[in-house]
Amino acid sequence: MIDLNIQPLQEPVTKRFRLSKSVTDSFELYVKAAQEKAPGVDESTVLEAILEKQFRKDRGFRSWLKGQDGQGEVSA
Repeated sequence: MIDLNIQPLQEPVTKRFRLSKSVTDSFELYVKAAQEKAPGVDESTVLEAILEKQFRKDRGFRSWLKGQDGQGEVSA
């Protein structure tokens, strides 16, 4: 089973992205696995959970954020 903490979206904002076919294919499979874990979740909820997890894990990003004088906050 996938390792994601899936939370409902809060204050959604629409963004547009272009992704390679291989990433899109993998993402669609990931969404399918997430829906087995939490029926009813959609692509946006899954993408948000993936990004939140990555933000928490990325030490370089967290270090960079600290140097931004509080401009960016990522919950731990």
